[in-house]
Amino acid sequence: MKYRSIVLAALGVGVWGCGDSDQPVSIEFAAKVGDQDFVCGQQYDNLGADDTSLTLSDFRFYVSGLELQDSDGSWVAVTLDQTNFQVDDVALLDFEDGCNNESGNAQTNTRITGTVPQGTYDGLRFGMGVPFERNHENPATAPAPLNLSTLQWDWQGGYKFLRIDSGSFSMEDWRLHLGSTGCNGDPVAGGTTECTTPNVVIVDNLGPFDPDNGTIVANFAALVEGALLDVNQPMTPVGCMAGPGDMDCAPLFGNLGLAFGGDPAPGAQSFFTAR
Repeated sequence: MKYRSIVLAALGVGVWGCGDSDQPVSIEFAAKVGDQDFVCGQQYDNLGADDTSLTLSDFRFYVSGLELQDSDGSWVAVTLDQTNFQVDDVALLDFEDGCNNESGNAQTNTRITGTVPQGTYDGLRFGMGVPFERNHENPATAPAPLNLSTLQWDWQGGYKFLRIDSGSFSMEDWRLHLGSTGCNGDPVAGGTTECTTPNVVIVDNLGPFDPDNGTIVANFAALVEGALLDVNQPMTPVGCMAGPGDMDCAPLFGNLGLAFGGDPAPGAQSFFTAR
């Protein structure tokens, strides 16, 4: 199944330019570890099912297809500003500040900006991922923020929708890289036509949300709830690299509301909350 701007609704609004009657919108995001703010290079304790300690060194994710719910209950697409962190309807949230010299950079981004028609809005939904139509670009020629090779598997596999690392990204350091798997075709010769496991996280269970005053929180402690972080399945990468046969991914996928190993999706995601 191809993931377009958002699975829940087809977008009928373009992403280039806005009308005179549009109003600006700014949506704030925050990265947390339990009740603590994420700080690149800081150690966090009592994580997962085995109370593991991790020093987190990367925390980035792509979102797309943002929609706000108006007073009539209708969903309205957010037209994103076009910046170094936003292109078309895709935005990158970046909370690391370059403490991991292997992959990061000093500039961070915690806010998505754009416009919507004049109105009152009290809900938000989006996808954590890159739309299929943009998911198989060459980062050497793609516009920012799709030009980061550290957030891409390869042309066929596409982008890493979520990247969270610990330590210095050695083979012994825990990490989670989430993206589409089972992608076929050759993007250079004929294009990727399908990914059997898109792994796009649909976030539509936030409840009431005021875009003028609210914050969307991505909580790492909630993401790894129930996961054994200091035990790893043999012959697989430490942590989870989205492999469909890596059972270390199973609780993480469950907390993201994603199907794993052929089982149906377990329910709504718990990684994102609104406050």
